[in-house]
Amino acid sequence: MYLKNCWYVAAWDREVGEAPFARTLCGVPVVLYRGKSGTVAALEDRCCHRNLPLSMGTIEGEDLRCGYHGLRYDASGQCVEVPGQRQIPPGARVKSFPVIKRWKMLWIWMGDPAKVDESLLPHWEVFDDPRNVNALGNDEKPLHMRCNWQLNNDNLLDLSHVFYVHKNTLGGGGADLPIRTERSQRGVRMSRWIGGTVPTPLFAQYLGMKGGTVDRWQVSDLETPTHCLVDAGFAPTDAGLAPDDLDGRSRYPRLRAFITATPETPSTSFMFYLQARNFAKENVDFNNRVVADFRRVFHEDIAVMEAQQRVNDAMPDAPTVDVNVDAPPLAMRRLLNDLLAAEAGA
Repeated sequence: MYLKNCWYVAAWDREVGEAPFARTLCGVPVVLYRGKSGTVAALEDRCCHRNLPLSMGTIEGEDLRCGYHGLRYDASGQCVEVPGQRQIPPGARVKSFPVIKRWKMLWIWMGDPAKVDESLLPHWEVFDDPRNVNALGNDEKPLHMRCNWQLNNDNLLDLSHVFYVHKNTLGGGGADLPIRTERSQRGVRMSRWIGGTVPTPLFAQYLGMKGGTVDRWQVSDLETPTHCLVDAGFAPTDAGLAPDDLDGRSRYPRLRAFITATPETPSTSFMFYLQARNFAKENVDFNNRVVADFRRVFHEDIAVMEAQQRVNDAMPDAPTVDVNVDAPPLAMRRLLNDLLAAEAGA
């Protein structure tokens, strides 16, 4: 099951060009197309006549024409023309989905159009902060993952994995330190403070550091259903930065990743991500390095999650145990189950 009355990323804006664009989202075949005005619409990817995918058709003005018998649909999904007859058959329409653009991504509402709520978009306004330098992930193409989307939530809310999966990039000391779990109405936050340790290998390379100790932070702030803001950085140990001084972190090297996973099927999904940093801002070529480095990091994550999915599929009844670091992902799964139950009962 998927939470429907919420926002998912359907595509990067640049993916939807001059031809209809097909993608399966939450198990539903969807076609996105850009009308002559530049507005993007999203419809069920089928003609209501004989179910040919509308993505095999053509764009005409603000409408989409089926490539089989020529029925033409407007952006609301209503059939507005049937070649060879004047009368439009009753019920000649397909479902449409609200779409809005934010952060160069197209967000789609798969649920009840009457319940569309832009306040349920993730709170990623920091990406618009002009004091940061931004990078768009993976050349504005999604990373396809052969795993269930909730495994990505688990991965992002349990950052203890970085000490093992990413030991040469994001690792370092601190795997044995406790985490803090905070719950809200529609999200979960995981945080860990690592005092008196070495910087992560990537930060050390980026900033040319050769020794010294730092105080590091790891924070994952995940909003339902799948939108995560990861905040990571460090200050020199002698700077005296307090663990709860959130504003003070902006004075020191800080990198934030904005990550979301859109379900395709129960066992496949798409990852979309952005990044913002407050260092090396004058280095125009540095963005390419950051994007390349984190593409490798995310591929390391994907390899782990896809391996989990293979075992889950082969051994669905295999027993598992929970440990302390599972508190945030378990809290998120409980929250999603509660929201799914409420949506089903509405």
